[in-house]
Amino acid sequence: MSEPTLTAAARLDRSDHHCEWRPRTKRTHYRCIGTDHPPKRPDPAIYSQTQRLSSGQSASWESPDIQTNWWDDWRFMESIQVRVHNASNEASAVNTLVQVRWAPFGIGTHYSALGEQMISLGYAPDAKDLAFPINDMVRALGNDVSIQVQISHPHDKAPDNNLGHQAIHGVRTSQAGRSPSMTFAVVNAAPTSDTITLMVLANDIGAAVTPANRVYAPGEQITATLTTAVPAAIVPTTGGFVLKEATVVGYNSSGKLLGGVTLLVRVDS
Repeated sequence: MSEPTLTAAARLDRSDHHCEWRPRTKRTHYRCIGTDHPPKRPDPAIYSQTQRLSSGQSASWESPDIQTNWWDDWRFMESIQVRVHNASNEASAVNTLVQVRWAPFGIGTHYSALGEQMISLGYAPDAKDLAFPINDMVRALGNDVSIQVQISHPHDKAPDNNLGHQAIHGVRTSQAGRSPSMTFAVVNAAPTSDTITLMVLANDIGAAVTPANRVYAPGEQITATLTTAVPAAIVPTTGGFVLKEATVVGYNSSGKLLGGVTLLVRVDS
């Protein structure tokens, strides 16, 4: 084979089998986020009468998480004491807003702001005790007041336990006798006439309320009365007392809970 032919053959061989290396472009890798496990969320909570009644449980307007009165002569404390819990053992409740409002003692009365605080709660069973000083308007009510506590958190997993109330009046049988009674306001806050039904929850001191059912004009307010009759079988120990209670709740014609009040009776005679 001649030299020109060998040169052409070599060139052809290089053309057929030569590989040029080029760097590969890196591909972007995406990490998938699974949805099998939802994000862990806090559950700031307070004793909620609405939640308890809607689930068929008993309820009292003497909240274990709210304190308003001293028993020595039944008078206001200097501050409303509020306890807020985190019911979640999976997430802390950072920046939880706690707002407290007050209203004249009764059912359907108008609430006004008392104060608010921002708190943070650790995992359950962490809880915080808060104090909200009462103002002159609350003090002017006498010794009874309706208190509402509202909890707010943007990632709350169970908001049905965020609203709690306290509305109580206390008596001693040694002072009021064994048939104590209590009066309280009932207000139709609706702009139209409505029927309000008052119901006495289960109790063992013979409680009854009047009027139990009534048509109210728009904005009308009346005074209702709760009466009791402590049975002779309820006898305190010497120097002691037995605490009994009776709770009244109010509903409008649509079945909406309007509120409640509780009479606390210290049977000490």
